[in-house]
Amino acid sequence: MQNISTVFVLDKNEQSREIIKSFVDGLDFVNEVKLYSDYNQGYEEIKQASNPVVIMDISEEPSELREIADKIKLVTSKIIITSINYSTNTIIKALRLGAKEFLPKPVLKEDLIRVLTMLASISPEEEGTPSKIITVYSNKGGIGKTTIAINLAAELAKVTKDKVALVDLNLQLGDISTFLNLNPPFDVNYVIQRLIDKEDSIFIKGFEKYKDTSLYILSDPSYIEQSGSITTQQISALFKKLKKVFPYIVVDMSSSIDPLSLKILDESDWILFSTIVNIPAIRNAQRCLNLFRSRNYPAKKVKIVVNRYMENDEIKIEDIENTLGESVYWKIPNNYFTIMEAINKGVSISEINSESNIGSNFRDFASKVSDDIIEQAVVQYRTRS
Repeated sequence: MQNISTVFVLDKNEQSREIIKSFVDGLDFVNEVKLYSDYNQGYEEIKQASNPVVIMDISEEPSELREIADKIKLVTSKIIITSINYSTNTIIKALRLGAKEFLPKPVLKEDLIRVLTMLASISPEEEGTPSKIITVYSNKGGIGKTTIAINLAAELAKVTKDKVALVDLNLQLGDISTFLNLNPPFDVNYVIQRLIDKEDSIFIKGFEKYKDTSLYILSDPSYIEQSGSITTQQISALFKKLKKVFPYIVVDMSSSIDPLSLKILDESDWILFSTIVNIPAIRNAQRCLNLFRSRNYPAKKVKIVVNRYMENDEIKIEDIENTLGESVYWKIPNNYFTIMEAINKGVSISEINSESNIGSNFRDFASKVSDDIIEQAVVQYRTRS
């Protein structure tokens, strides 16, 4: 266990601040406690501290809450949220704000000490936000999975305000850099070979930041022959490092089924299995889902995404679900001209027309993915409690 330099208590209620201070005073692993009713003033102090813990109350929901929380998350992941309301919606809100733990009010001394002890055992190098690897996959080419991966990642960055990694693991024929008109100085092969063991701030320099957003892109190898040197062990090491740095990791990969591809799929938290509405694609999907079942993937790991969907298709969503024995998680409308304009201009779809049917669809898609990940965390929290 290491010392916590300072516990910062951000709470509008003076009595609550003093009670928490009385609980923390005397703990031999906490150097000092600072109390603030002004959250902005508290943040200015937090960003100067080394290894701080923040206890932030959201009972009164100050107007600056989201903005302050987004700033605090960049300084530390050791955030405890408190509230007099402990409904599921409040816990979801707390997790969105970056909470490591949620404590209902009135805060109990033993609960607070337990959480502080747990946080003190986490070194700065291990602070990474709990994250998910979301792999967009199809075992058939031409389905549009690269478009899905790019635009989901771009919208996740906007919706969540968190750092999102978009990783091109289509190692021989990756298109992400081309689709976004990027010429990155580094690629996945360079990062794996030279930056994987470096500190997080150096590791992240191997990524190309997309414009003025929190989306970071790791491109495919510059030369096809480099792809053959990447091993399954290196993929595991890359994923482990990514999870330390990024709350969301979106992966695009090839349609192959080989040892490297299976390693990517095995280690993914979610697989967004993409298909379109025609007989050959659905038959291919059937075979692939059977493979996933044979590998004992958890039921909620694989989520079916139907791309280029049209309401008047002869094959209905119910037909697909009956054939595959799985529910469809999301439908993306067919909008060829908007997609092609985005690809030809090297930008995301929302930059072409955010209010188009497909632009708003990807925004809603990202919101659903984020909400579902947070709700899973709430279930885990409830189970743990």
